[in-house]
Amino acid sequence: MKYILGIDVGTSNVKAVLFDEFGQEAGVASQESKTLNGAGNQVEQDMLTVWEKVKYCVKTVAESGVARKDDIIGVGVTGQGEGCWLIDDEGNPVQNAILWCDGRAVNEVGEITNDHPEIGRLYHTTTGTPPLLGNQMMLLKWMKENRKETLDKASKLIFCKDWIRYKMTGEIKTEITDSLTSLIDVHSGKIAENLMEAMGIAEYRSYLPNPVRSDEVVGTILDSFADEVGLRRGLPVIAGALDTSATAVGLGAIHEKDVCVILGTTCASEIVMKKEDCAFGAENSRYEKHPLGDLYVELQPTLNGTPNIDWMLENIATTRDFNEIDRIVDSVPVGCGGVVYHPYISVAGERAPFYHPYARASFFGISQVTTREQMIRAVYEGISLSIRDCLMNVDKSGTIFLAGGGAKSPVWAQMIADVVGMKVMIPAGKELGAKGVALMVGVAQGLYKNYDEAVEKACTFRQVYEPNLTNTKKYDLIYELYKRVRIHNQEIWDYRHQMNKKIRAIGEEDE
Repeated sequence: MKYILGIDVGTSNVKAVLFDEFGQEAGVASQESKTLNGAGNQVEQDMLTVWEKVKYCVKTVAESGVARKDDIIGVGVTGQGEGCWLIDDEGNPVQNAILWCDGRAVNEVGEITNDHPEIGRLYHTTTGTPPLLGNQMMLLKWMKENRKETLDKASKLIFCKDWIRYKMTGEIKTEITDSLTSLIDVHSGKIAENLMEAMGIAEYRSYLPNPVRSDEVVGTILDSFADEVGLRRGLPVIAGALDTSATAVGLGAIHEKDVCVILGTTCASEIVMKKEDCAFGAENSRYEKHPLGDLYVELQPTLNGTPNIDWMLENIATTRDFNEIDRIVDSVPVGCGGVVYHPYISVAGERAPFYHPYARASFFGISQVTTREQMIRAVYEGISLSIRDCLMNVDKSGTIFLAGGGAKSPVWAQMIADVVGMKVMIPAGKELGAKGVALMVGVAQGLYKNYDEAVEKACTFRQVYEPNLTNTKKYDLIYELYKRVRIHNQEIWDYRHQMNKKIRAIGEEDE
């Protein structure tokens, strides 16, 4: 039996997963990865701490006895995308990593979007992604304008998985799925130098490695790393992929019109499509590269997914038992008695399917007869309605492949099927991002002759949920209310932000 090591460096957890050639998870090790929250909306991670956690997980799996060293054929790394991971000439971090969910670049995004809309338009049509807070291009601009001295100490700007792969191999590389989040001209496939010039950051072009294919072998693990963690020397490592793109492969979404939804910290909804069908620069659109060939994904990755559930468990529910939560949710009729929840709980606002840095979560329709149970269900419905909001243009005759921590709940999976009006399939296994890069390794190393064979051999499903069309009709009406309130609130969110600034100023005057 041959095995492949997949590493997933997420925002909340770091995992190393050993897969057999049939896609089964033969061994898993996980470590919690803490974020460092600074003033206001700043979110960072210590790069060296993240690396130590990866080493621990790899060592745990490698020394578990599940597989012999010689039976492991390669390594793939996936992880959180975007953000700002800076290293110097010696390969050392010059600061903490700024994460994808960080909101500090709000003024820079506002300047490009509002004050210089021609640059904002160029940004969107060039990269396929509008200017957003966590984009690496925007954070590079923020660094120049706010921490230039630190920025000038660096020599390379990479992504999370690239940092981990560099520490394993000594090779500084990046690849197309991460780079296309904001750095690549989608028409030429090269770094968008004209955009960097327009944004005033062209002097840092040398910081950006030219991207390679996701499944390209870019090096082998260092002998020192192999000996430390218990792997064989010379083990090949592929470039890897952005977590959302890798998960699409791990789910088996490798063909045009496949749809997948990842219920995690970010709730990412993806539609696989060919390049010629992409409307780069269209309103509310965001495109990223699929790891395979000429495929792309129309991606709507909200800033706000399961953290809404975490907040609800902390502040509304009286239990943290998810079986009991499922029972509560299932006991409440569709619509929660007219209560609608908008799940924009991130301090950085929201980015999909609309951008607003000051968006905030809220309950609409609460009255004196509203119950705790209705509010709990409303949170689940709100996230599900957000998914529908992100998939507004999807062909509903298709199937949603559902992954992420939230996919463990059968009640929530059925709710999503009802809300969107599409069949939902739940994959066997849990670590779909790590599985995606593992399948890429398998193809690159000849374990599978192509991706169709890899998916046929290694991707299976444990549950299928058909939509209850009666409930779908109800959700059609609820969604209209959800969307109307969301659109109406945008002006109110702006007012709230300005109000808070004035309130703080009053306090400063009193001092």
